[in-house]
Amino acid sequence: MSFLVAVYVNEGIVLASDRRSTYTQTENINGMPVQKIGIHVTNSTDKTFVCPNGAGISTCGDASIMGKPITGFIQDMIHSKIKEETSVKEIPQIIIDYFSSFAVMPNVNFLVAGYAADEDSTQNQKLYKVVLNSGRKAIEEINTVNQGAVWDGETTTFSRITQDVAILQNGSYVNLPHEEILFGYFTLQDAVDFARFAVETTINTMRFKNVVETVGGTVDILVITPKETKWLQKAELH
Repeated sequence: MSFLVAVYVNEGIVLASDRRSTYTQTENINGMPVQKIGIHVTNSTDKTFVCPNGAGISTCGDASIMGKPITGFIQDMIHSKIKEETSVKEIPQIIIDYFSSFAVMPNVNFLVAGYAADEDSTQNQKLYKVVLNSGRKAIEEINTVNQGAVWDGETTTFSRITQDVAILQNGSYVNLPHEEILFGYFTLQDAVDFARFAVETTINTMRFKNVVETVGGTVDILVITPKETKWLQKAELH
């Protein structure tokens, strides 16, 4: 799995993701299917991508298709299907059409972020979630009028931190004080800091828990504004 997050504020959108892929294999042993979890792990998987039109795409879900990493297929889709003049509003359907052409459609989710110009050339913030799961194909547009964040993938760890919590005392649950995240006051730097915090906290928390560490490696952070798209953190070949 993976962990990816999009934070949207008035100044721009921040996409962040980890770089770990964990592979699982099912073998038939004495007539019984045995699933071997985490037979191979790599911390070099690109999960956030830049498109020629300045949009960003992040992905989580199946790490491979037809025995090959999904990264190469996403890069091929971007290079062959998305041009400088392509609107970010077209990308969700491009993703669905591209992966629907495979003999077996992968179970994978995407976050697509960018800006689209309206008739008076005003740049409008756009954020979409694309779901391909067991034959299901769905596009959800995220309302970015109010500042906020959305995350996907291995969300259990981080959701425990950000959701309201009740503790059991003498047979009854007592709610802990509500502590709201003040997204409405976020600057673009706050958005970057929160995105980094979300991914790193998931990685560091899973490290010490009795779980398969499906989120790990370094953190890639992409910032998208009406004027430019740039990497703040990005692992490079070396």
